[in-house]
Formats: sequence, structure tokens, C-alpha cells
Amino acid sequence: EARFRNLLQNVSAVAVQGYSPDGIIQYWNHASELLYGYSSQEAIGRNIVKLIVAPEMQEGMMQAVRQMVETGLPAPSCEMSLLRRNGSHVEVYASHAIVQIPGRAPELFCFDIDQTEHKKAQESLRERDEIFSQFLENSPIYIFFKDEKLRMRNLSRNYEARTGKNIEEMIGKKVEDLFPAPVAERMTESSMHSIKEGIKIEMEEEINGRHYSIIKFPIQIEGKPTGLAGFTIDITERKCAENALKESEARLQELNATKDKFFSIIAHDLKGPFNSIMGFSDLLIRQIQERDYEGIDKYATIIQNSSERAMNLLMNLLQWSRSQTGNIEFNPEEINIAVLIREAAELFYDAALQKSIIIYLEIQPDTMVFIDRLMVSTILRNLIFNAIKFTYDEGEIIISAYQQKNECLITVTDNGIGIKQEAIDKLFRIDASYSTLGTHDETGTGLGLILCKDFVDKHKGKIWVESKRGSKLERGSTKFHFTLPLA
Repeated sequence: EARFRNLLQNVSAVAVQGYSPDGIIQYWNHASELLYGYSSQEAIGRNIVKLIVAPEMQEGMMQAVRQMVETGLPAPSCEMSLLRRNGSHVEVYASHAIVQIPGRAPELFCFDIDQTEHKKAQESLRERDEIFSQFLENSPIYIFFKDEKLRMRNLSRNYEARTGKNIEEMIGKKVEDLFPAPVAERMTESSMHSIKEGIKIEMEEEINGRHYSIIKFPIQIEGKPTGLAGFTIDITERKCAENALKESEARLQELNATKDKFFSIIAHDLKGPFNSIMGFSDLLIRQIQERDYEGIDKYATIIQNSSERAMNLLMNLLQWSRSQTGNIEFNPEEINIAVLIREAAELFYDAALQKSIIIYLEIQPDTMVFIDRLMVSTILRNLIFNAIKFTYDEGEIIISAYQQKNECLITVTDNGIGIKQEAIDKLFRIDASYSTLGTHDETGTGLGLILCKDFVDKHKGKIWVESKRGSKLERGSTKFHFTLPLA
């Protein structure tokens, strides 16, 4: 018995009290002194119930003691709130035992374990759980936790709006059950890689037209992966802003190129025709005044040709300027394309005749298109003008129009000098426009083709070119194709 009591005396983690059936304390170890604040001398001989049990619990406790004595069975272990000497409460986990020695009255023992730190830890854990729960409930970003098999363990509440499913429905599911197959495959692959390599992965994904930035990382306990966690941020607005900035930069570069092109045309390309007009006009006036009529028809022809070139350039420049500033109206209407092609071709019959060029029309009957008449007329005029310009004498030009699915395909073909492949890439670019002399040394600016592309784009069509280089002896071939919407 002495060894037993000595053993209990040195148990620092458990407060042990021994008491008689009437509740009088007979044993009080050192741990009890520390826990309750009474020395063994102060406690022994006093009633344990009245000493450390709160008044409102004393009657119930005395009833429990009497029941233990009567039945010989200890009361069930439980958590209790007992009193210290200073009146404060202490939470303990209490267990009971009855020691029966023959010839002696039974002795009851109470073993109390201080639950203060445990309760603090529990409360701290509860607070963390509550904070975490509220964070998941109100987080503006998407948060997910998965187990080692990539099944959902927990998610932020905003996933409900994103997937159309309740959180409870998503728990235990995989991404294959929640997102489109191609997206799910990429997500699963990156998640498996993150867990296997033990690394954080950052990626971007587009889902249902919205852009997301995803960060995922493995959860490891004692160096072993037990799952995966991550954040998903909706960056659609940021992406839109970035794209808008890129478009703005591209537009600014285009405007700078447009400005340079505009001044180049004014400074150089308009200067040539007007110099010819002014020079030959002076010469013509002088010869008429001197009644010298020899060659004046030639001078008049040069003046006429220069005037036509200047007028054509000015018309293109005006339309291009209006298009660039957004002041040109787009008024589509239902038109028979054959009528428009014939009107455009007739304007150039005299110019073609001067070079002995034949213009053929191959148009599918009753081809109705929904177009802006002025814009498409401009496209046709520029393409036919270029075809005549770059076709050798006695050449041919074919203008064709055929229905193709929901479009009308128009092609202007010539058998002239052709275009170098490296030049084809520059034909429709304002920042790298291309021009060269015609077969009769006709000049140009390259503005007409840029205007053609702009007007074709307004019709949601396409324009492209195929070309084979040639010479006067061996003719080349150039085909300008563009599409327009059928009516």
C-alpha cells in the first residue's frame, strides 16, 4: 500500500484523491496540490465534494458517491468542471475507482486529468475550422482540396454558381464529373504531375469562354503526399484588358503607318500626275498661241491620262481616309453581281484597248449578293485597273463570278508580269505596302489593294492572290480572289 501511494504521489500528470464512503479526503497527491491549489495537509480530512465541487453540482456528486458504495461499481469517466482554491473553474477528465481491502471500509479514488490545454487546443481548432469554413463560404476566388485519388474533399461555395451543382453533390467527385472532357483531361494530368513530383504548378485555362489562372500544390504529411490543394482565379477581365491593350497598340502602329502612307502619297504620288498635267498644259497653251498644232493631240492624251490617274488616286485616298476615320457608311443591299461587274469593266474598255487587251466576263447567271454597291465597285475598279496595268500588250483579263456555298467567289485573272512571292505578303499591309511599275511604266501607290482588303473585310469576306512570275515572252499569271455574301 505504501508503494502504491508513493507511486501515485509521483504521477505528475494525474491528480489523485482518495476518500472514504462519506467523502472525507484520505489521500491527496502532489498533482492534486498543483491542480486545485490545496496542500495535502489542507485537503486531508475535508469533504471532497464540498472542497472542489461547485455548489450546484454537490448534491448530484454525493448521490454518485453513495451509488458507487452501494453497487461497488465506479462511476463512468466523464469531463467535469471543478473548483480551484481561488474560485476559478478547471476542466478535468475524471475517472473513478473503488479499492476494497478485506476487513476494512472501501476507499474511493478519483483520477483527474487537467483538460485546460486540451480544451484550449480544441477551441483553437474549432476557431480555425470556423474561420476556414467562413473563408470557403465567402472567398472571391475558387478554392479546392482533393484527396490522393483526386476526388474532391472540400470546395469554396462559389463553385456552386460555376458548376450549377451543390457542394454536397461535388464532394467525392472528380473533375471529369464537373468539367468538359478536354479541360478535365488537362487538369487531371497537371494534378497528377504536381503530386508525383511534389511541386507547385501554375497554369491558365479557358472554360466556357472565361479565362482562369490556376495554382495547385501537393499536401504532404510527414513527407508523404496525401492530396492536392489549389486556387482558381477568374482572370477574364484582366485578359480582356490585355487583349484590348494589344489591339490598341496594334491600332496605334497601324495609324502611324497610315499617317506615313498618307503623307507619302501627298508628297510623291500625287506630285507626278500634277507635274505632267501642269507641264504639258503649259506646252499645249504655248503651241496653240503660236498656232503650232503639231503633237497637241499627244499632249492632250498625256494630260487626260495623268488626270485620270490623279482622279483615281484621289478617289481611293478619299475613300481610304473616310474608312480609316470611321466616316464611311456601310449600306448593303441585294444586287445582281453581273450588273456591277459589267459596269466596272466598261469603265476600262478604252484603257484596255490602248494596250490591245481583251477583257472576258465569266459570270454565273442570277448571282445575287448582299453588298455595299460603292465599296464593291471600288474593289472591282482597283483590281481591273491593276490587271490592265500589269498585263502586256495583246494580253487577256478574265473576270469571273461563281456561287460557292453561302458566298460568291469573284476572281480577276491576268496573264501579265506576275508578282514575286515575297511581295505577295506585303500587298494588303499598310505598314509594308508594295508597288511597282506597270508594263507601260505606269506608277502606283499600293493604296488600292489596301482599300480592297478593308472593304472586303467589311463584308466579312476574304481576299487573296495567286501568282506566277512571267515576262513579255513567257506570260505569267495573277489571280486576285475575293468573296462576298450571297443574298
